Amino acid sequence: MTEPTFTCPRCFHESPARDGVKFCPHCGLPGAMQAAGDSSPIEVAGRGRTFLVSDRLAIGSICAVYRCRFVAEGRDVEGVFKVARDPSTSPFVANEAEALRLLHGAPDAERYVPFLPVLEDSLVVGDGGAVTSRRANVLRVHPEIASPADELYTLEEVRRAYPDGLDARDMAWVWRRLLSVLGFAHRHDVVHGAVLPMHVMIEPRGHKLVLIDWCTAVSGAKSNPRPAPMLSAGHLPWYGRDGAEQRPASPGLDISLAARCMIDLVGGDPVGQRFPPKFDTRLEHYFRGCVGATSIKNPDAWQMLADFDRLIEQLWGPRRFRVLTMPPKQRRR
Repeated sequence: MTEPTFTCPRCFHESPARDGVKFCPHCGLPGAMQAAGDSSPIEVAGRGRTFLVSDRLAIGSICAVYRCRFVAEGRDVEGVFKVARDPSTSPFVANEAEALRLLHGAPDAERYVPFLPVLEDSLVVGDGGAVTSRRANVLRVHPEIASPADELYTLEEVRRAYPDGLDARDMAWVWRRLLSVLGFAHRHDVVHGAVLPMHVMIEPRGHKLVLIDWCTAVSGAKSNPRPAPMLSAGHLPWYGRDGAEQRPASPGLDISLAARCMIDLVGGDPVGQRFPPKFDTRLEHYFRGCVGATSIKNPDAWQMLADFDRLIEQLWGPRRFRVLTMPPKQRRR
């Protein structure tokens, strides 16, 4: 006799229908197996409020990420529900929560809040068992954006929309904002550790930027140097010829990875550090220096920002707002 199955309403993975199953074993969404075939939001209880979790936005080796709605500051808002794919990846989700608490608790945090996800809750979902329970973070991605899932784009998505690469003048505002948030994190001895295109999100109309996915962040990196805890295998060459496992998490690593993101964004080769033919040689020299920041003992992201501002003023004159358009997103279920 064939064992009955349930189909997850979020990722459509089929699993055996057993009593007491609370998770989809493939995407990790709590409650999915209770609502097989039901596309309505799933309620997840948090600390004093309920989160309505709906369609899946992304799935990676550590987490699955879903759209969710909840009440914050007396109003209904949209955020993301980020749950560990497996109990063994729960510590990375907990690590992200600690890194965000540290940064948002800094005395100068107010200016940089728009560049960081806001941690609304960090909870354990499941029945308490070691095999079935997982850590989840509820995040508000940007306080001024009504629907981050629809309005924010990763740099991977921007690169796909512009196969020949962005104009350097459009790349410039992305770089300036990315250096700003890295400078803030490094001032408080937090290294992101995975500044990669899928972790940098922009809102093109208002030139907003959010650096997401702090699961591999390293706090106290200056006093206790160590590698980032987990890396994206597909981007291993971005970390340098010696292999990422040999590269300590440091401000220089963050800056180097961020610079490679910009080389990729303008249509270049981020690993070989090859730039498009029309890319100005002075900008090329500047970004090569940023990629080499891993060899600098105490690189200063804010000093690099000041150097960049002087350079682009020499190249293009006073800064002017440029409109960057992106195709509307298709909602995925």
